[in-house]
Amino acid sequence: MTIVLDRIFAACSWPGRIVGWLILPLIASVCLTVLAAQLGLNVLAEWGVAVPVFGKALTVNSLLDLQWHIFALIVLFGGVYAYRDNTHVSVDVFSSALPERSRLIVRTIGDLIFLLPFCLVIAWYGASFAEKAFMTGEGSTYGGLMDRWLIKAAIPVSFTLLGISAVIRAVLTLRRIMEMRGERSSHG
Repeated sequence: MTIVLDRIFAACSWPGRIVGWLILPLIASVCLTVLAAQLGLNVLAEWGVAVPVFGKALTVNSLLDLQWHIFALIVLFGGVYAYRDNTHVSVDVFSSALPERSRLIVRTIGDLIFLLPFCLVIAWYGASFAEKAFMTGEGSTYGGLMDRWLIKAAIPVSFTLLGISAVIRAVLTLRRIMEMRGERSSHG
């Protein structure tokens, strides 16, 4: 069972590994935006028909929106990846002085009592947030990116993955706590 849970845990963090590569287009977008601003350009390319996300043209505003979209993806999915590797930001002021077993118990309680309900609420409301953007055809009103529902859909997806990861980590941690309890009783 541990192998299956480890694979699901890894699958939940897989998008975080992929979006890490978006830093390269982010850098290119920033550089292109600065260059276009220096040259006084607004429209960088135009085409006759609307294409998904970009609409009928690539503008400086499109690039600015793209930067925020990429940053959002890196934060949302990168957070799940960092959580899996336990490299996320955490407040260990109180638990750092505790024995390992107690730290694991505190972490599990935090995951199940605080993180999991938070993920459920954000995923629930984020889904309706994305659905409303899809139904209304929400897009930029100032020449930026269209199809805002795509980036808004990343919110419930990423928080669902984080919630699944929280449950898996709690199960794996509880298993480790039980093993430690067995080790302690066999030494006693």
